[in-house]
This record gives sequence, structure tokens and C-alpha cells, in this order.
Amino acid sequence: MSELETISLTAEVAARLEQEILRGIRNPGDRLDERQLAESFGVSRTPVREALQRLSANGLVVSRGRQGMQVSKLAVADLLDVFSVVAELEALAAAQAARRIQPKQKEQLQTTQVACTSATDAKDAEAFYLANIDFHEVILQASHNRALQDHLRRLTVKTAHYRHIITYQPERMKASIEEHVTIMEAILAGDSTAASKAMRAHVTLLGEGLSDLIHYLSRSEEEEAAQG
Repeated sequence: MSELETISLTAEVAARLEQEILRGIRNPGDRLDERQLAESFGVSRTPVREALQRLSANGLVVSRGRQGMQVSKLAVADLLDVFSVVAELEALAAAQAARRIQPKQKEQLQTTQVACTSATDAKDAEAFYLANIDFHEVILQASHNRALQDHLRRLTVKTAHYRHIITYQPERMKASIEEHVTIMEAILAGDSTAASKAMRAHVTLLGEGLSDLIHYLSRSEEEEAAQG
């Protein structure tokens, strides 16, 4: 295999692993075995090893010595810091999308919002979670800011598991739908200030959502400490 082919396979494996983490197929603490991943992706262990090294450099996976590589976990304090950064980057993406969104992207944004609403009506948290990813991704694409896209996508993967938890909180889907409408209307109206403000409020962890998430993480840390 040529060096270029290996580089291409490495990028493909890294991208697939990022998507699996983003979509909840692999969660914080899950072991990432090179041999199993190579068999699953139909590649040799070399691109898998290099992909894991790349994800490790981005903070998405971590080495646990004899336990091997695992999907990274975030301590409560680190998670809150990451969410505060994500809120600002998402707000910037929404503001730029309001100024730069293209007609086709407007249609895509409305389509993803319909999918979110349908999932909410069906009380299908999994479907909502995936549709919500698409809603935010359309806005990010509509920002037409490559540097922002690179940074925000990486952090979005890092916080995916915790957003997943929030999705299952009572009434969270319904509240998100209302917040989405405010964001979408501001973007479609070209109001960058309103879009930014609405997105920041949507992403920032406040009130009961924050309390419940901290409770979950604290309990998880206690259980992990007790096991080992």
C-alpha cells in the first residue's frame, strides 16, 4: 500500500470513528481495540493505529496504558468549560449563517427542523438527537467559515455523549423545538444579532439541565472510583 493510500485510509477511519462517537455508537470510556476496529472497517491495523493517534491529538480518545485506547471522558469542570466555548462558536456560526446562508441551505434548515418536530411529536428521543445534529450542522455549513467548522465539529464530537443525555431530560425536546424556531426565524430573516443571541441561549447549559447533567456525571465518577 502506498503512503498516499495509507493517509487516505487513516483519514477515513478517523472520520468514521468521529461519526460513531457523535451519533452515540461509541461513548466515553468505551475501549477502542485496534484489531477489532481493523476487522470492522475492513482495513489493516496501520491506518487504525494512525487514526487513533490523530484522534488522541485532538483529545477525542485517550490511552489508558494496559487497557489500551478509550473514548475520552470529560470531568465536570472540563465539560462546563467546553460547553461555554461551544456556545460561543455556535453563536458565531448562527450569526454568520444569517448573513451567508444560501437558498438551498434555507430549505435544508427547514427540513431538519421538520424532522426534529416529528421526532418530538413521536416522543422519539433517538430520532430527535440525530435530527438535532443535522439542524446544527446545516447552520454550521451555512456559516461558510472553514476554520470555524473545523474547531466546532471537533468540540461537537467531544460533547456528543453529554448532549445525548440532555436530550432525554423531560420536556427537553419540546423546549429545543421552540428554541430552534427562534434561531431559524432569525437566520432566515438575516438577523445575525438575534440569531447569535438565540443560539447562545440554546446551547448554554443553565438551570435544571445543568443540575441534572452534573448529577449524572458525579454519580458516574463515583461508580467508576468504586470499581477501581
